[in-house]
Amino acid sequence: MKIKNNGNQTEKTCPLISIFPSTPLANEIPSAMPSPFSDRPHPLAKQAALILQQRLSAESSLPRDFFAPGGGKMFGVLVVRDRDGSIGFLSAFSAMMSGAWLLSGFVPPIFNLVEQNSFLPAASEALALLTEQIQELESSEQRTELARQISVKQQQCDLALAELKQQHKRAKANRKIQRVALQAAEHLVETERQTRMAALALASQHHKRAFANASMQWAEQIQQLQLQLDGVEQQIQQIKDIRTEQSRQLHKKVFAAYLLENYLHEQRPMTDFFADSRPPAGAGDCAGPKLIHYAHQHHLQPLALAEFWWGASPSTGVRHHGQFYPACRGKCHPILPFMLRGLNVETEPDYGLDIEEDEPQTVYEDEQLLVINKPAGLMSAPGKKVKDSVYTRLLQRYPDHPELKLVHRLDMATSGLLLVAKTLQANKALQKQFIQRSVEKRYEALLSKRLTADLSEGEINLPLRVDFDDRPRQLVCYEYGKTAITRWQVLAREGDTTRVWFYPETGRTHQLRVHASHKDGLNAAIVGDALYGQAGERLMLHAQRLCFTHPISRERVEFELPAPF
Repeated sequence: MKIKNNGNQTEKTCPLISIFPSTPLANEIPSAMPSPFSDRPHPLAKQAALILQQRLSAESSLPRDFFAPGGGKMFGVLVVRDRDGSIGFLSAFSAMMSGAWLLSGFVPPIFNLVEQNSFLPAASEALALLTEQIQELESSEQRTELARQISVKQQQCDLALAELKQQHKRAKANRKIQRVALQAAEHLVETERQTRMAALALASQHHKRAFANASMQWAEQIQQLQLQLDGVEQQIQQIKDIRTEQSRQLHKKVFAAYLLENYLHEQRPMTDFFADSRPPAGAGDCAGPKLIHYAHQHHLQPLALAEFWWGASPSTGVRHHGQFYPACRGKCHPILPFMLRGLNVETEPDYGLDIEEDEPQTVYEDEQLLVINKPAGLMSAPGKKVKDSVYTRLLQRYPDHPELKLVHRLDMATSGLLLVAKTLQANKALQKQFIQRSVEKRYEALLSKRLTADLSEGEINLPLRVDFDDRPRQLVCYEYGKTAITRWQVLAREGDTTRVWFYPETGRTHQLRVHASHKDGLNAAIVGDALYGQAGERLMLHAQRLCFTHPISRERVEFELPAPF
């Protein structure tokens, strides 16, 4: 293969196509391109990915230790057909690899690298210089000393005013005694009594003025120091504002170079597809868009896409070595429909549509509440696209109970016990129990690994927040995440799997799934978990036990439902 590379303008006698060991048969080639948001890659794309994985394992020249902490990387392959009808595949990595956009055998980025290099280094250096100025001012001796002086002066002020207040309090008590004595002194003429009383009142006013003057003097001293500190803080904020504006302009200029192209050779700037024309950082740099863009530029027909994680798991999100993942929703979902226009692409997977009409089944019912068995695949409440849910079905089933509410929720893929209130009074009482964590919940799950014999029970404490770039996935985040605690207990080890009970102390979104799969949790995804592990027949997670206090009888009630797996 001969390559003449000039930034992103690459002239080739042959594109960067890798050939399959044997020519795929006609029935092995997809008739329509599978959706890039599907949980399961097409077999031909999976075969291409396995070939790339063999290369990653064999080549020592790649500038990265994928299995070092933080060394994992997302890769992608795109099966393509060239003008001659030959089938092969392209390879890509997400974003940069060890500071490089271009590596032999992988497609280049979408933007023009030469054009970006003409302005990005200087602009980045200018931003770095502003950051350095901010850091110098924030750590300056002047700022530190002024803050110290203000703190000391405030302490001195508090002590001095407190002592003055005590003096005045003692004087006030003494004046009270004197007033009582003057009232009782029969030998004093009234004019003398009134004169002495006036002197006491004058002393009281004098103390009040003295305290006000002292407070004002201290405030003026502190204010003088604060004004000096405010001058430094204002200088810092001014530089921060300049940096923010320069960063915004650079962000705009960088993404203006991302001109997306589809199979019909239509082109649109990437900024067209995001709110306020501000794509999130890294948009367009995922493996999928890079592969599809390159294919369109070189008149190759995309047939199937697969993306997989290679190397050590990240410290925040859940990614496992060698596992396949759909295209992300935050950065890729807005742009891929345009990039795939003109191709025969399967519709994006939909969920929760093939559940029997008599679901969910009722486990218990009275005038106040319902306990139901939610089937896997049915949403608890309606979403933006899927309206079919437990809630909408129950409203249709119970038209005489317009106050009916779900007391809590289960993930769409999770089955098991779900509590429903028929009245607002019952809902309020049951909600209070969930808030106070007096409701006992137990889940049964089948893990995708056999836990070692020394692991029998424990507690996982990993704070969680939503992954803004890939909703509804959750991330472990110690800075902004909400507390999430799960107790767990091994029930049995079954071949290469482990059956466990989970006892969630909190109720965060996807808590059990992330705590099971994260490297700092059990590092064993739940079987069938398409988000945090590998897709399967179903997610092997079941709400098996529910115990709470009845809102009317005040009796403790308990329900158990065996796992269907």
